[in-house]
Amino acid sequence: MLDYKLVTILEGLIIIQDVVFSFVEKLKNSNRIYKLIAFAVMALVLIAVSVFSSGVKLTYNVILDGEILANVSSKAVYSEALDIALDQVSGDVSELTVAQLKSVVSINEETDSAKEVSELILKNSSSIYYGYEVVVGKEIVGYVNDISIFEDARDKKLASYNVKDAECESNFTVNVAATPAYFTAENLSRADDIETALSNLDVMTIATTDKTYTVKYETSVKKDSSKYAGYQSVLKKGSNGTSRTTKQTTYLNGVAVSEPIVKNEVIKDPVNEIIVVGTKNVYVTSAPQNASSSGFKWPLSTVGVLTSTYGEVRNNGTKIHGALDIAVPQGTSVIAVKGGTVVEAAYESGYGNYVVIDHGNGLKTLYAHNKRIVVSKGQKVTAGQLIALSGNTGRSTGPHLHFEVILNGNTVNPGNYLDMSKFK
Repeated sequence: MLDYKLVTILEGLIIIQDVVFSFVEKLKNSNRIYKLIAFAVMALVLIAVSVFSSGVKLTYNVILDGEILANVSSKAVYSEALDIALDQVSGDVSELTVAQLKSVVSINEETDSAKEVSELILKNSSSIYYGYEVVVGKEIVGYVNDISIFEDARDKKLASYNVKDAECESNFTVNVAATPAYFTAENLSRADDIETALSNLDVMTIATTDKTYTVKYETSVKKDSSKYAGYQSVLKKGSNGTSRTTKQTTYLNGVAVSEPIVKNEVIKDPVNEIIVVGTKNVYVTSAPQNASSSGFKWPLSTVGVLTSTYGEVRNNGTKIHGALDIAVPQGTSVIAVKGGTVVEAAYESGYGNYVVIDHGNGLKTLYAHNKRIVVSKGQKVTAGQLIALSGNTGRSTGPHLHFEVILNGNTVNPGNYLDMSKFK
């Protein structure tokens, strides 16, 4: 419905139109120039009446703090917009800045809806904050204008129940959230207020720990009757495996309320080691000489300590020791017990650095676990000559000399060739 002022204008235009028509009738007998003037005036009046009766309407500018926010078709639309805005504001809105209305004449101009205007009022009013309401359960406990204030208070509370060395997932036992909201300045909360509101809430924590363990490989022995007693070699090298144990426990306010759920998982299986052990004619003692007639010198520059004797049973019966083990410091001189030819000077995983001397007539001696070899294969040596420095190489439990006597391809007791009284 048009404003009364606008109706008055239209009525005036219609009256003018009637006067013009009456004037034209009177000018029928007048000369041509007056007729043209009358028709022109009538055309202008008709155009004006048409414009004002169709596209022209009275609207209202919504002005807030001197700025035009919107244009509405009536005061009723603005009143509805204000009610919508007020319904969305939490707290006392008595100080809400009310917009001003100014009537304007518009031609074919679109006007804003009550919903659109309410949003503009809320976003531009200096007395309203846009932020978040903090909700615990179904109760609003505060308002913040920065979401990080809520998040910091929430995370601080939850983190206080973290379990050391565990991956923790903590949550409140009631709904705690921050949702977008409009509110007045008097409702704005401090960070301390939010922390207090969350301080007495119950926290449920699920703590998960993962521990990785080494699974030791096992060693199996494969006997080889073609190898002499005392021979030992790694056929397949072993490697440790890995397993993981995952434990998950539920806590309420830091107190465990459930039995741990434990899960064991093999990440990598161990690879067992296989060792080949010689067993050929271990007990052959044919034609052994005696210590006084053998002419053997002591194989070391010092007496040392006898740690293993010939024929000892080891590894749960899977191995019989075919030598003497004499413990000495690393670097002790190892000497040839008798003259002969070096037939082996090499490294092997069981013996480590070892030397074999052929003394002729089927007699050989072997010196193992050396730190360093000072002779080479094919070299002639004399009794008492330095051939190596003692060490701890190969499969060894400590610095020592592993000394074997081999007669016609079989190991025999070295004690029959050496002066064992040195150990008494």
